[in-house]
Amino acid sequence: MSGLKTWSAAVALSLMGTAAYAAPAKPVIAWMPEQVPAGPVAVHWDMWWGENGDAWRLYANDAPICSAALTPNGQQGQSGECAATLTDGIYRLQVQLCRADVCTASNEQSLTVGQGGSSAAAGTPNKPVIAWMPASVDLSAAATMTLRWDMWWGVNGDHWKLYQNGVLRHESPLKFSASQEAQQGEAALHLTEPGAYTFVVELCNGSGGAERCAASPAASLQVTATTTGGGGNPPPPDDGGQTDDGNPPPPDDGDSGSTDLAGNTPYINTSGRIVGGYFVEWGVYGRNYHVADIPAYNLTHLLYAFLAICGDNPSALDGARAAIDRECQGKPVDSVTLVDRFAALEKSYPGDRWDDPVRGNFGQLAQLKAAYPDLIILPSVGGWTLSDPFYDLAGDPARRAVFVASVVDFLKTYPFFDGVDIDWEYPGGGGAHPGKGSIADRPAYTALMTELRQGLDQLSHETGRRYHLTAAVNVSPAKVAFVDYAVVNPQMDAIFAMTYDFYGAWDNVLGHQTGLYPAAPEAHPGFNVRDGVNNLIQAGVDPAKIAVGVAFYGRGWRGVSSDGANIWSGVGHGPVVGTWEPGVLDYRDIETNFLGGPGGTGIAGFTAGYDALAEAPYLWNAGTGELITYDSPRSVRAKGQYVQTQGLGGVFAWELDADNGQLLNAMHDGLGHSPKTP
Repeated sequence: MSGLKTWSAAVALSLMGTAAYAAPAKPVIAWMPEQVPAGPVAVHWDMWWGENGDAWRLYANDAPICSAALTPNGQQGQSGECAATLTDGIYRLQVQLCRADVCTASNEQSLTVGQGGSSAAAGTPNKPVIAWMPASVDLSAAATMTLRWDMWWGVNGDHWKLYQNGVLRHESPLKFSASQEAQQGEAALHLTEPGAYTFVVELCNGSGGAERCAASPAASLQVTATTTGGGGNPPPPDDGGQTDDGNPPPPDDGDSGSTDLAGNTPYINTSGRIVGGYFVEWGVYGRNYHVADIPAYNLTHLLYAFLAICGDNPSALDGARAAIDRECQGKPVDSVTLVDRFAALEKSYPGDRWDDPVRGNFGQLAQLKAAYPDLIILPSVGGWTLSDPFYDLAGDPARRAVFVASVVDFLKTYPFFDGVDIDWEYPGGGGAHPGKGSIADRPAYTALMTELRQGLDQLSHETGRRYHLTAAVNVSPAKVAFVDYAVVNPQMDAIFAMTYDFYGAWDNVLGHQTGLYPAAPEAHPGFNVRDGVNNLIQAGVDPAKIAVGVAFYGRGWRGVSSDGANIWSGVGHGPVVGTWEPGVLDYRDIETNFLGGPGGTGIAGFTAGYDALAEAPYLWNAGTGELITYDSPRSVRAKGQYVQTQGLGGVFAWELDADNGQLLNAMHDGLGHSPKTP
């Protein structure tokens, strides 16, 4: 359940007809060991789906060493391999996938051959990313603030630099690692004058004429001399225990700050319905969103994304496969496992001891569970890029047994979790890997969920606790048909219906990405919340177990051509600039920089619109042809009211860090909950 996780993306591939982009899709170099002996080295790459290329080249330290022709095949996957003979040294490997004279490059992968070499030999580091910063600050309240940056995986640097408005303000050395470990750093910003500031971080290797640097995207900050007055995002305040509900506030990790907790109004859940949200493991990096930022007082369910499965994970991106393989050393294939050990267990927060075996997100979650014992906390297994092993293990009784046993052991090891959430995308196929999926997945899914239920019930006999089994599911008719919901429904405590990502910039087709009702016209009939929920109910799901998905983010296209009479009749030409990835924008970004604040009608050339028939908001810029579809407080309230009238189980959100409090508040409002009085 990531920015790429969308059932409509897979469906849309069969509808596209012509490619959306001239450049080929991005290739990915397959996992390799960190160090190999000198001699022939097998380098494999994949491009799982997207615009095809007609040739590819492999570069080592910017010099071409392999090349081959390819036959384009629409949007199908492509791959290649060569045996490169390399002498001792540290190499930056990169694949370029080309169509005519247009090429798309993979991320660089560092490889030490033989005894390796110096950090300077590693070449240009991977790009760093500056952690989230507020759009504006009041000088009187924020004369000093901290700028943080991360490079999550890739070629390391041996020093870094901070530029403020193009002037070098800070430089620090770094520990270089040839194993592509994450790097991060921070520096204090001393702001003495109002005005517009731009910050860029460079991660560098070497010195003098041999220095190679990679620059982060620029971060902008507006410094004012007086209080902003609510039009922008002020610096996130200390929540100061302001939940005011008799419960202690979430533990303060001293390292939060991406979300203004004051924007979350504590509510009384009088309906007893689900109010859930996904917390993403990687949010502790660029998003700077930590467990202490979670408004747990307003949630019934908290889902941790994601755990992986030991085995073949060809769809895992960038360094995830290498990280999973490290975690799986000594574990049986098909065991559930961590992805990012540092984020989950090792990152230190105030109060942690260096030798505590559980720190990081898990240590913070344990504290959160102690503060809010009724909060149901579930690890989610799979997601868009980590679902491949499900296809291999679910149909084999012996392999299912290994998986179920590993889940039970995981819950014993980390007892603050209350069960497990299965996010297999998707039984029957249509997920990240085009070669996975068959009709055999239908009985396999039934067996998997049944045996998981049995394993959790046996654990309940041992501990006396009730363990929850939930799943995130696709709602399209084609995907629903690959699950026997009439049989698995009794095994499940909740079904998280992914009623979003109906449309997006993976193709040129326009539509409301999370509309409640059908639009008029609707490019893909059935791509709306109501029809998706009905698909599940007709397949045998108890309505009271269905939680409707709320999008805490928007999706958008650029260059939309339209006759003006109906924006949605046009076509897009690629993604808008996103908050973290192309085409995807956090709601708090949308509210501040596109709407102009809560209740705003649009700024910077954008005009806010609302499709009352579909209960779906949008933003339109006629000058640039940019179109953004998202969930707003109004549309979220409409979803909550729909849940009430249809007797559904509740609502949940992907993903918590993208909100500023407005949408979670609206989830409660729509369910008829009242704010707590002081």
